[in-house]
Amino acid sequence: MGSLSKEVIGIIRVNDEFNTKLPSSLGRFNKTIVLLGPGVGISWLKYVMSLTNTIIGFTLDSLMRFTKIRPSLLNIPSELFIDPVIDANDVMVVPKALPKVVIDWLMDYVDSGGDLYVLVRGDSINDINLLMHSRLVFTYDVRLAELYNGIIKGSFMGGLKINVGAKCRFCDNASNPLCLLTCPSVDLVREVGVE
Repeated sequence: MGSLSKEVIGIIRVNDEFNTKLPSSLGRFNKTIVLLGPGVGISWLKYVMSLTNTIIGFTLDSLMRFTKIRPSLLNIPSELFIDPVIDANDVMVVPKALPKVVIDWLMDYVDSGGDLYVLVRGDSINDINLLMHSRLVFTYDVRLAELYNGIIKGSFMGGLKINVGAKCRFCDNASNPLCLLTCPSVDLVREVGVE
């Protein structure tokens, strides 16, 4: 993997505190996200924090176990990955929205200087402020990623125009590209001139 001359980040899921061990391939990645599931407690969190080149990751249900403790008191390192799913008997369930207590906890983490990486699944991230303060936004939706990159990098500006049809009061003026991409009430129509 070193021959790619790119930084490669691996993602490893740990769902069971007692019957899990980290794979030996951990050292092949530049960094590894160790995603802690709901069956993992504070001992695994401390163990993963002691490893080098690792990023702590939480699923939504595992993060809920720690929301009563401020992020600074947990001594979480400067990078944190969130996958907003609930692991219900080995079936991943995407909630309609993140609870306010989780959003407040994550914003507290960002405000204390941490870099937040968020995986966007559908429109489960209901807080635009959280996305705007995330250092990296991951998505499995190629169309969403291309649209996001096009808006952020300005590739839509060269002779192209985007018409926004918004049924959302936040997205109405089209001033926030993240809102345009995550809001289910927005239609984007790209106009291409005919030559």
